Amino acid sequence: MSARSKVFFGVDLAGKIDEITGIAAISEKRELIFVNEVKPDIAIKNYIDYHRPVIIGFDAPLSIPNGKYGTYASRKCERDLSSLGIPSFGTSMLAQLTFRALTIKKALSQKYQIIEIYPYATKVRLGMPKKENKTAEEMREVVQSKLSRYVKNMPRASRVQLSIHALDAILAAYTAFLFHSDLTEGIGDSQEGQIYIPVQNFKKHLKN
Repeated sequence: MSARSKVFFGVDLAGKIDEITGIAAISEKRELIFVNEVKPDIAIKNYIDYHRPVIIGFDAPLSIPNGKYGTYASRKCERDLSSLGIPSFGTSMLAQLTFRALTIKKALSQKYQIIEIYPYATKVRLGMPKKENKTAEEMREVVQSKLSRYVKNMPRASRVQLSIHALDAILAAYTAFLFHSDLTEGIGDSQEGQIYIPVQNFKKHLKN
Protein backbone atom coordinates (compact mmCIF):
# COMPACT_ATOMS: atom_id res chain seq x y z
CA MET A 1 0.00 0.00 0.00
CA SER A 2 1.48 3.37 -1.01
CA ALA A 3 1.90 6.18 1.49
CA ARG A 4 -0.78 8.19 -0.31
CA SER A 5 -3.45 5.50 -0.21
CA LYS A 6 -6.65 6.54 1.53
CA VAL A 7 -7.61 4.57 4.61
CA PHE A 8 -11.12 3.94 5.93
CA PHE A 9 -11.52 2.98 9.57
CA GLY A 10 -14.26 1.10 11.39
CA VAL A 11 -15.03 0.92 15.11
CA ASP A 12 -17.46 -1.53 16.71
CA LEU A 13 -17.57 0.27 20.03
CA ALA A 14 -18.35 -1.54 23.28
CA GLY A 15 -20.47 0.16 25.92
CA LYS A 16 -17.93 -0.48 28.68
CA ILE A 17 -14.19 0.15 28.64
CA ASP A 18 -13.46 -3.36 29.96
CA GLU A 19 -15.36 -4.99 27.08
CA ILE A 20 -14.02 -5.75 23.62
CA THR A 21 -14.14 -3.11 20.89
CA GLY A 22 -13.47 -4.23 17.33
CA ILE A 23 -11.40 -2.00 15.05
CA ALA A 24 -10.48 -2.40 11.39
CA ALA A 25 -9.11 -0.48 8.43
CA ILE A 26 -9.40 -0.97 4.68
CA SER A 27 -7.67 0.78 1.79
CA GLU A 28 -9.19 2.67 -1.11
CA LYS A 29 -8.69 -0.53 -3.13
CA ARG A 30 -10.98 -2.30 -0.64
CA GLU A 31 -8.10 -4.27 0.84
CA LEU A 32 -8.22 -5.22 4.50
CA ILE A 33 -5.25 -3.53 6.15
CA PHE A 34 -5.78 -4.86 9.63
CA VAL A 35 -8.42 -5.97 12.11
CA ASN A 36 -7.98 -6.12 15.87
CA GLU A 37 -9.72 -6.07 19.23
CA VAL A 38 -8.93 -3.50 21.91
CA LYS A 39 -10.50 -2.15 25.09
CA PRO A 40 -9.39 1.32 26.36
CA ASP A 41 -10.24 4.53 24.52
CA ILE A 42 -6.56 5.44 24.19
CA ALA A 43 -5.91 2.24 22.21
CA ILE A 44 -8.68 3.15 19.76
CA LYS A 45 -7.30 6.67 19.36
CA ASN A 46 -3.72 5.45 18.92
CA TYR A 47 -4.70 3.10 16.09
CA ILE A 48 -6.67 5.87 14.42
CA ASP A 49 -3.83 8.37 14.71
CA TYR A 50 -1.38 5.82 13.31
CA HIS A 51 -3.49 5.07 10.22
CA ARG A 52 -4.89 8.60 9.78
CA PRO A 53 -8.10 7.53 8.02
CA VAL A 54 -10.09 9.69 5.64
CA ILE A 55 -13.35 8.64 7.29
CA ILE A 56 -14.19 6.70 10.45
CA GLY A 57 -17.37 4.63 10.63
CA PHE A 58 -18.64 4.21 14.21
CA ASP A 59 -21.06 1.48 15.22
CA ALA A 60 -22.47 3.50 18.11
CA PRO A 61 -24.91 6.40 18.53
CA LEU A 62 -23.12 9.69 17.81
CA SER A 63 -26.01 11.94 18.80
CA ILE A 64 -28.98 12.00 21.16
CA PRO A 65 -32.69 12.54 20.47
CA ASN A 66 -33.55 16.25 20.37
CA GLY A 67 -37.29 15.84 20.97
CA LYS A 68 -38.10 17.53 17.66
CA TYR A 69 -40.36 14.66 16.66
CA GLY A 70 -42.15 14.36 19.98
CA THR A 71 -39.93 11.83 21.72
CA TYR A 72 -36.63 11.63 23.54
CA ALA A 73 -36.67 7.83 23.58
CA SER A 74 -35.28 7.38 20.08
CA ARG A 75 -33.99 9.34 17.10
CA LYS A 76 -35.72 9.67 13.75
CA CYS A 77 -32.94 7.64 12.12
CA GLU A 78 -33.77 4.65 14.31
CA ARG A 79 -37.48 4.92 13.60
CA ASP A 80 -36.83 5.34 9.87
CA LEU A 81 -34.68 2.21 9.86
CA SER A 82 -37.55 0.29 11.45
CA SER A 83 -39.87 1.51 8.70
CA LEU A 84 -37.40 0.02 6.20
CA GLY A 85 -37.65 -3.33 7.96
CA ILE A 86 -34.31 -2.88 9.73
CA PRO A 87 -34.88 -3.01 13.50
CA SER A 88 -32.52 -1.16 15.83
CA PHE A 89 -32.24 -0.16 19.47
CA GLY A 90 -33.39 3.29 20.55
CA THR A 91 -30.65 5.60 21.81
CA SER A 92 -32.24 5.73 25.27
CA MET A 93 -31.52 2.00 25.63
CA LEU A 94 -27.84 2.55 24.86
CA ALA A 95 -27.03 5.39 27.26
CA GLN A 96 -23.63 4.10 28.38
CA LEU A 97 -22.52 3.32 24.83
CA THR A 98 -23.77 6.70 23.60
CA PHE A 99 -21.88 8.61 26.30
CA ARG A 100 -18.66 6.77 25.49
CA ALA A 101 -19.11 7.32 21.75
CA LEU A 102 -19.78 11.04 22.17
CA THR A 103 -16.67 11.39 24.34
CA ILE A 104 -14.46 9.72 21.73
CA LYS A 105 -16.11 11.66 18.92
CA LYS A 106 -15.34 14.95 20.67
CA ALA A 107 -11.68 13.98 20.97
CA LEU A 108 -11.38 12.98 17.30
CA SER A 109 -13.76 15.20 15.34
CA GLN A 110 -11.33 18.10 14.90
CA LYS A 111 -8.95 15.87 12.94
CA TYR A 112 -11.20 13.26 11.35
CA GLN A 113 -14.54 12.92 9.60
CA ILE A 114 -16.74 10.57 11.62
CA ILE A 115 -20.01 8.99 10.56
CA GLU A 116 -22.44 6.72 12.36
CA ILE A 117 -23.09 3.35 10.76
CA TYR A 118 -25.12 0.28 11.67
CA PRO A 119 -23.54 -3.08 10.70
CA TYR A 120 -26.87 -4.90 10.58
CA ALA A 121 -28.23 -2.38 8.06
CA THR A 122 -25.07 -2.74 5.98
CA LYS A 123 -25.47 -6.53 6.04
CA VAL A 124 -29.07 -6.18 4.84
CA ARG A 125 -28.01 -3.97 1.92
CA LEU A 126 -25.17 -6.38 1.10
CA GLY A 127 -27.76 -9.12 0.76
CA MET A 128 -26.58 -11.17 3.71
CA PRO A 129 -29.16 -13.60 5.11
CA LYS A 130 -30.88 -13.19 8.43
CA LYS A 131 -30.03 -15.51 11.30
CA GLU A 132 -32.81 -18.01 10.62
CA ASN A 133 -31.87 -21.35 12.25
CA LYS A 134 -28.11 -20.90 12.20
CA THR A 135 -25.92 -20.77 15.29
CA ALA A 136 -23.91 -17.65 16.10
CA GLU A 137 -20.76 -19.38 14.87
CA GLU A 138 -22.40 -20.40 11.60
CA MET A 139 -23.69 -16.86 11.06
CA ARG A 140 -20.20 -15.41 11.57
CA GLU A 141 -18.87 -17.84 8.99
CA VAL A 142 -21.57 -16.78 6.51
CA VAL A 143 -20.91 -13.07 7.10
CA GLN A 144 -17.15 -13.52 6.78
CA SER A 145 -17.55 -15.46 3.53
CA LYS A 146 -20.00 -12.93 2.05
CA LEU A 147 -17.88 -9.99 3.17
CA SER A 148 -14.87 -11.39 1.30
CA ARG A 149 -16.73 -10.56 -1.93
CA TYR A 150 -16.49 -6.86 -1.08
CA VAL A 151 -13.33 -6.59 1.04
CA LYS A 152 -10.15 -8.11 -0.34
CA ASN A 153 -7.60 -10.01 1.78
CA MET A 154 -10.26 -11.30 4.15
CA PRO A 155 -9.01 -14.44 5.93
CA ARG A 156 -10.80 -17.66 5.07
CA ALA A 157 -13.31 -18.58 7.76
CA SER A 158 -12.15 -22.20 7.55
CA ARG A 159 -8.72 -21.07 8.76
CA VAL A 160 -9.39 -18.02 10.93
CA GLN A 161 -12.91 -17.27 12.06
CA LEU A 162 -13.26 -13.63 13.06
CA SER A 163 -15.29 -12.53 16.07
CA ILE A 164 -18.54 -10.59 15.75
CA HIS A 165 -16.66 -7.50 16.99
CA ALA A 166 -14.05 -7.84 14.24
CA LEU A 167 -16.65 -8.46 11.53
CA ASP A 168 -18.75 -5.47 12.59
CA ALA A 169 -15.62 -3.29 12.58
CA ILE A 170 -14.87 -4.38 9.00
CA LEU A 171 -18.47 -3.66 8.03
CA ALA A 172 -18.09 -0.21 9.60
CA ALA A 173 -14.88 0.46 7.66
CA TYR A 174 -16.50 -0.74 4.44
CA THR A 175 -19.49 1.53 4.98
CA ALA A 176 -17.06 4.42 5.48
CA PHE A 177 -15.48 3.49 2.14
CA LEU A 178 -18.91 3.49 0.47
CA PHE A 179 -19.70 6.86 2.05
CA HIS A 180 -16.54 8.30 0.49
CA SER A 181 -17.65 6.82 -2.85
CA ASP A 182 -21.10 8.48 -2.59
CA LEU A 183 -22.72 5.07 -2.31
CA THR A 184 -24.53 5.56 1.00
CA GLU A 185 -27.68 7.33 2.09
CA GLY A 186 -28.24 9.16 5.34
CA ILE A 187 -31.21 7.83 7.29
CA GLY A 188 -32.92 10.25 9.65
CA ASP A 189 -32.71 13.97 10.31
CA SER A 190 -29.41 15.70 9.49
CA GLN A 191 -29.68 18.04 12.49
CA GLU A 192 -30.55 15.31 14.98
CA GLY A 193 -28.10 12.77 13.59
CA GLN A 194 -28.08 10.30 10.72
CA ILE A 195 -27.07 6.68 10.26
CA TYR A 196 -25.40 5.94 6.93
CA ILE A 197 -26.22 2.74 5.08
CA PRO A 198 -25.32 1.52 1.56
CA VAL A 199 -27.68 2.67 -1.17
CA GLN A 200 -29.79 0.11 -2.98
CA ASN A 201 -27.96 -1.50 -5.93
CA PHE A 202 -24.62 0.04 -4.91
CA LYS A 203 -22.80 -3.04 -6.26
CA LYS A 204 -23.16 -2.04 -9.92
CA HIS A 205 -21.26 1.19 -9.21
CA LEU A 206 -18.26 -0.47 -7.56
CA LYS A 207 -14.93 -0.48 -9.36
CA ASN A 208 -12.56 -3.43 -9.13
